[in-house]
Amino acid sequence: MKKLVENLIRLQEYDNRLNALKLQKGDLPMIIEGMEEELDDKTQKSAGIEENKQKLQNDRKIFEKEIEASKSQLKKYEEKLYHVQNNKEYDAISLEIDTKKVEIENLENKILQTIEEEEALKTEGDSLNEEVTKLSGQLKEQRGELAEINKHTQEEEDRLNHEREKLAKILDDRHLRMYERIRIAKDGLAVAPIQRNSCSGCFSAIPPQRIIEVRKKGRLLNCEYCGRILVWTGDD
Repeated sequence: MKKLVENLIRLQEYDNRLNALKLQKGDLPMIIEGMEEELDDKTQKSAGIEENKQKLQNDRKIFEKEIEASKSQLKKYEEKLYHVQNNKEYDAISLEIDTKKVEIENLENKILQTIEEEEALKTEGDSLNEEVTKLSGQLKEQRGELAEINKHTQEEEDRLNHEREKLAKILDDRHLRMYERIRIAKDGLAVAPIQRNSCSGCFSAIPPQRIIEVRKKGRLLNCEYCGRILVWTGDD
């Protein structure tokens, strides 16, 4: 049991040092992650705008071909109008001419609409691209700042993680799970040394008899107030 307590103390020391290295990075990792998500979102929106612009251009080409075909038919109807034999035939061809003119007018309106929509998309896309460029620059700066910090801390961080992993393998699963559960629930501090007759985690006073039991290291004892594992690190 004494060895278990010592190993838990060492494990907490590794985690404390790893947490200290993490604190050197501040909010940079979270900021970078948020910026990456925002950049990805804006990039996807920009791609969507380009797709919509392309669709409008394709639609406009189709409308232009339809207008060309309709004008060709209109010309034939107008030429045919000069060769009609009776009023009935004249009226029928006149109706076809009027129908084609309306059809051409509708297609021209559709073309104007695609032009207006494309211009609106271009304005939106240009603004979005400016945001993407600005955000990309900011992200590059933040990544560079984090890389500079990592350059000074990564070796120590890797060493601590390696030592922690070796130590974690020594502990049985039950005690390791208990340690991790408390650590996650208590802001990274699962093992709390008794200091000045109090729990160093929540600063609650520990009864003298309980302190004696903790010092014996005969079994694991938890703080009655915060649930952290109590240990004695002073002279026995």
